[in-house]
Amino acid sequence: MRVANDQGTPPSETPAEPPVQRRVAFERLRERTDELELIISGISLVALVAMPGWLFDQWVRLDVHAGGQRGVFVSFALPVAIGLCYTLAGAFLIHLIARAYWVGLIGLKSVFPRGIRWERIDSLGPITRERMRQLLNDLDPAIDAADRFASVVFALVSLIALTILWVTAWLLAAIVVADAVSRVFGVSDRTTGKFIIGLFLVLAAISLPLMMLDRAAGLMHRAGREAPAWMVRSVNVLSRMQGWFFPQKLILPVQLVLESNLPRRVFSIAFGLIVMFTSAIGFVQMRAAREFSVIGDYPYSTEEDVGLGVRTAHYENLRGADDVLLREPLIPSDLVADPFVRLFIPYLPERDNRILRDRCSGDVDGAQRRACLAGLWTVTLDGVAVDVSTFDFAERRDLGTRGLQGYLPTGGLTPGRHEIVLLWNAGGESSDRHRRERAYHIPFWFAPPYQLDYSPPAPTAAPASAVPDTD
Repeated sequence: MRVANDQGTPPSETPAEPPVQRRVAFERLRERTDELELIISGISLVALVAMPGWLFDQWVRLDVHAGGQRGVFVSFALPVAIGLCYTLAGAFLIHLIARAYWVGLIGLKSVFPRGIRWERIDSLGPITRERMRQLLNDLDPAIDAADRFASVVFALVSLIALTILWVTAWLLAAIVVADAVSRVFGVSDRTTGKFIIGLFLVLAAISLPLMMLDRAAGLMHRAGREAPAWMVRSVNVLSRMQGWFFPQKLILPVQLVLESNLPRRVFSIAFGLIVMFTSAIGFVQMRAAREFSVIGDYPYSTEEDVGLGVRTAHYENLRGADDVLLREPLIPSDLVADPFVRLFIPYLPERDNRILRDRCSGDVDGAQRRACLAGLWTVTLDGVAVDVSTFDFAERRDLGTRGLQGYLPTGGLTPGRHEIVLLWNAGGESSDRHRRERAYHIPFWFAPPYQLDYSPPAPTAAPASAVPDTD
């Protein structure tokens, strides 16, 4: 006896549920992804080639103004963004080359369906021809390999971009919070820096135990034992907590597919090297921009030697585009003919605020702020001390900086070479590079437009051999 269901239909006659229709027809999409990849790669490559220069200009403009945690973000985020542009541009270029090769192979296959006609190859000997025939039996494997390689490169680019952008976004959020706390509660930059480091330590404190417990559970599983309940609960809890910091559903699908279908070591090494390159190349470019020559060989004219001589960064009339990153004290010209020499001393928040916050309180008037800023500097002209406290605040929009500006009298100077020496944080700690004493030497030549009184040199007696013979 058969029992009817709720609708009175016998179980044997219950209609089967219709098969679930897939929302995405992957076969149809696959026919279009090649075109989409080419379009995305081409447009992205053009944009990414131009982006590093624009980002570098923004870094040059912002770096001089930013201090504290804002300076940390500018010094970190913009170089990483530049490195990411280089990495993505290189990857998209490789992808375009692979796709162009793939298109070429498909074109050959369509024009020459028979592929390679080995019997007509005369450039190879019989042994090599037979070996190549076994190696290159048909164009289809080459077409498939090029297609797979291009798709893997495209997916790897997406994975790297998502990972680095997510880390940068977290750093930006942490810096914004730390900067707000610093300004509202008057917390020092060191304290807010420790707060940011603490956030990343929390992430490490979640990730490391999670990895260790998960690996231990895997070893137990291989040994035929079940992981204890506390270990399973701990791994699940830590995994959920890691999801607060890491977009697992966004990044893991790409990562796990690549990791499970490619050789594990190859994927790990390639991913690590690309991330290291992306993180480092921007900082290398920033450092190289400050150097006179990256590949220069000047053993007889070192950086220390030039620091005591003439550097274009110290003279407004000699400064060029390459001197924009050298924010150093400067005068109008290396040749001075006026009654005064204008000396401008830049105020760099990232460098100066570290010491000024320790020396001066925030609730002071303009005169006290000027005296506090002037106290960072010791200035001498030909060894004679200059009173920096008499300098005025200055805003030089032509240089993109603020600072102190004073006028040194040239009365009493003789024509010829003279030198201004400036010491920043004189006697500062040598162990702390941020507080270490820095010296700047600015030679100039005094050439007044009027004739100065001077005593002509006394004539010297001619040597005996030069006395004319009167006999």
